[in-house]
Amino acid sequence: MQPRIEKSIAITLASQLVPMCAELLMDYMDKRNGWIKMPKEFELIRQNSNLGDSYVLAYDEENRILSCLMKSMFPEDTAKQLNQFDNEFLAIKENEKLKFVDSYLNEKLGGDLFHLFESISNMTNEDQQIARKGLEASSEDEKKTIFLSMQLFFAYIYAYFYNHIALMVHGQKLTTLVPLALKGDKKAFCRAIQIDRNILTGHPYFRDTYARLQTGEDPNFLNSVTAYIDRPAIKCRIDYPALYMLFAVLDGFEWLNDMKAREILDLYNGMGLNGDQGYIEDENSIIKKRIEYRKKQKYGY
Repeated sequence: MQPRIEKSIAITLASQLVPMCAELLMDYMDKRNGWIKMPKEFELIRQNSNLGDSYVLAYDEENRILSCLMKSMFPEDTAKQLNQFDNEFLAIKENEKLKFVDSYLNEKLGGDLFHLFESISNMTNEDQQIARKGLEASSEDEKKTIFLSMQLFFAYIYAYFYNHIALMVHGQKLTTLVPLALKGDKKAFCRAIQIDRNILTGHPYFRDTYARLQTGEDPNFLNSVTAYIDRPAIKCRIDYPALYMLFAVLDGFEWLNDMKAREILDLYNGMGLNGDQGYIEDENSIIKKRIEYRKKQKYGY
């Protein structure tokens, strides 16, 4: 088992990831009565970049998801540039590492993840035309690099988001459920497709298994699969979706249990998540909601 990352780095990464994931959870769960779907702007980019459903292959192994992000920033000479990044990271002082990571992400992504998410979601027709003209003016090699970077970045966004929705709902990430399903675990198979139905079309094992079930090979299993396909990822109301998303991300870093309620509250308030996304009064509220989060993981939504 790999050691968990330092708490300070987990907090920094959470501050980058949670606002975007919380926005996705709230907007696209509430509007669809528990059915979670990505924004149409993201779906168009996924289709136009030829990424399709192949991003689900990242669920086979946890490191593949982060690899998608890093390769999107280093689409050329990936190994060499990652090695350079590692050397620079190791060379700087401990108290400067967080600033280094934060500035690196901002430089490579043109802002933090939430800023990028907002920019894409709010693109006007004029913005789209400008982007299209810029792409058309690029050389063929530049276009290949742009498309590769785009594919990898959106593979990361999709896989990371659904991975943590699975952790929130089932107490296990898709990067746990999918490998279990590949070993024949039928319950894991069903739970995985409940969270991200694209697994049924994008992952060869799931696609082939589902096709075989249509022939009557295992009617009980088929009934279970059908029931999970028809079941939304989150069936009940979540009063504090942004806080739950924060819990899930910290849970993914294995820091949720060990962080103090005051630390979580400060992080929540520092990200501006206490507006329309649910005001949290004090540390006792954090403690109660964390207990509630764990109960829902165990007993369901």
